[in-house]
Amino acid sequence: MSLAYAECPLDVRESLAAQYFVDAIRDEDMQHSTRLMDAKDLKSSLAYSMKYEAARSVSKTSRHVRSIETEDHMSRVRDDKFEF
Repeated sequence: MSLAYAECPLDVRESLAAQYFVDAIRDEDMQHSTRLMDAKDLKSSLAYSMKYEAARSVSKTSRHVRSIETEDHMSRVRDDKFEF
């Protein structure tokens, strides 16, 4: 990048690198979110994208359902399911 745009100031090259990075993101939601962040350099864009991906993967964890047995007032055994 620095050789192709040797005459450009450093901040312009950083901005171009960030734009190219965002354009290369395949996931549309992540690309849109990273673009809206309006990062001025590649490091900021990359850091935000990594945080976004980590947050999304944590949010996708499945909820486990646990089965328990309880007795009601008639001494019958019921099988109830509760979700966390």
